[in-house]
Amino acid sequence: MQPAAGLAGVAADHGARLIIVNAEPTPYGDRADEIVRDPIGTALPELLRGLTAEASPAGPPGA
Repeated sequence: MQPAAGLAGVAADHGARLIIVNAEPTPYGDRADEIVRDPIGTALPELLRGLTAEASPAGPPGA
């Protein structure tokens, strides 16, 4: 939905990594670093788990 849909192109133009999570092809697919075609209800929780696992410290808090 415009104008928000155009932000993907602006971000890519400025060097941001572009990851598209959409069931259907988009005009930005050829510019994307990653494309996830799974349903959003499946893909988003998996992506968030991966991101939080990467960001979590290796040990318990305060270690």
